[in-house]
Amino acid sequence: MSDETRKKVYSVNDVAAMCHVSNETIRRWVRKQGLKAYNTAAGLAIKIVGKDLEEFAEKYNIYVDWD
Repeated sequence: MSDETRKKVYSVNDVAAMCHVSNETIRRWVRKQGLKAYNTAAGLAIKIVGKDLEEFAEKYNIYVDWD
């Protein structure tokens, strides 16, 4: 994984598509399984940093389509 990808910020929709799961699954991972996520300034959107997704995916053996 490139340094640029590790620093990139993804939306719930992006991460769901990359992991081939639903948006609700990503929200559940954030709420119950410890996937690190951040709210935007307005608090309306959840954002996930690539590095955090990579660490979570390795811990739980989850496939992520980075392309």
